[in-house]
Amino acid sequence: MAAEIDTSKREQIRRAAVRLFCQQGYRATSVRDIADAVGLQGGSLYAHVTSKDDLLWEVVNVSADGFFAALRPIVESDRTTVKKLREAIIAHVGVIAEDLEAAAIYSTEWRHLSDGRRREFAARRDEYEAMFRGLIRDGIRQGFLAPTDETFATLFALSALNWLYQWYKPDGRLTADDLGKLMADYIFDGLRRRTT
Repeated sequence: MAAEIDTSKREQIRRAAVRLFCQQGYRATSVRDIADAVGLQGGSLYAHVTSKDDLLWEVVNVSADGFFAALRPIVESDRTTVKKLREAIIAHVGVIAEDLEAAAIYSTEWRHLSDGRRREFAARRDEYEAMFRGLIRDGIRQGFLAPTDETFATLFALSALNWLYQWYKPDGRLTADDLGKLMADYIFDGLRRRTT
């Protein structure tokens, strides 16, 4: 029973850190702010977490795990490239929409990680980007997408998707799935091969 309480408290701490890092920024959030948010004394927080950097590391890695878990099965499937690209965009939107605050931290606050962790996290982001770029490369080779710079096209697509946390409203008129399909249409219309 004690392990369950500790796990529950740690999750409360992680959620409080996500909310505060998103609202105030990582640097402006103190350990005391996090402790206060979950009803602990400042020093008591260290019974559950080692440091504020550890919390940020956990938050961005949970998000990264979500992106990989959504994309990898699509990339490894035997679907057509066109279908994979559409599903990859929809899946990426789904991960962001599932936790907008964590997506904001994943997109911006990771820069505050300690040096070694920042490099490790950047390598994970690069790996994810390479998987996405591979789909775009296949689309170009197969003639579905216009011959263009695959790196720039990947950055264009992921940049458009990653900023959804700024404006997407889960209680708005579009579900995450609807939004993913709409974003896929917009991205494909921008990249689709034109005939003259």
